[in-house]
Amino acid sequence: MIDAGNPYVLPSVVVGAAVYLGLTAVTDASLLIRVGALLAFVVVVPAALDRLFGGRGGPTSLDEEDERDGD
Repeated sequence: MIDAGNPYVLPSVVVGAAVYLGLTAVTDASLLIRVGALLAFVVVVPAALDRLFGGRGGPTSLDEEDERDGD
């Protein structure tokens, strides 16, 4: 779920960094709360979006080769 093939990882990391910086600049939130928000956006959100919207799309060329080899 958390790998380079997941299209939601990069946007979630960018949003998580923005939330972390926003919490740092605007509020007096503790480090634990800021890191928790960052981890939520970096780990939980991409995995949830990947499951919700069906993953990576069509099969890759490696998947197609495996299917041809198995037949």
